[in-house]
Amino acid sequence: MRKISLMAAIFLATSSVGAQEFVRSQPARRDSNAFGAIAGGLVTETGAAARDLVTWHDPKWTFLTIAQIGAATADAETSLHNFHRCPTCVEKGIARLVVGRRPDAHKYIVAGLIEISVEAVTAHYLRNHGPIRKWYWRYLWAVPQTFSLYEHTRADFHNAGLQLRCDSAGLNCF
Repeated sequence: MRKISLMAAIFLATSSVGAQEFVRSQPARRDSNAFGAIAGGLVTETGAAARDLVTWHDPKWTFLTIAQIGAATADAETSLHNFHRCPTCVEKGIARLVVGRRPDAHKYIVAGLIEISVEAVTAHYLRNHGPIRKWYWRYLWAVPQTFSLYEHTRADFHNAGLQLRCDSAGLNCF
């Protein structure tokens, strides 16, 4: 029994000596370029989203993005058509804060590009980097684009359904 305990003590002593070797580690430091890391990640995700859109790598996401682009374009077109026909009409709702009371086409184009880009990159990120095994995540990635698609489609049908009648001077539309 003493031989076994002596062997165990020798074994433990030699293994603990090897475990006590000091290896210098890199000190933890604060990342002074955190903004650069976030911007780099955003640029990388935007590039991946653009690549997937062009190559149809992810058909569901690509179809949703193209549908969103079409709905936003139709909404802008019908709004501009109504503004052309009615000089006293103004933009209502949340869009008024972004594009103004009587926006031109370039304001709609810039606002649409920003909105669709942000929502498409967000949906692309959620689809590719989320917990895939969770049942709710299979549908959650589509929420940003689906909500925008719904709102633009609803606004398009509203704008197209307006029957604007103006007086002979074109000032009083009802």
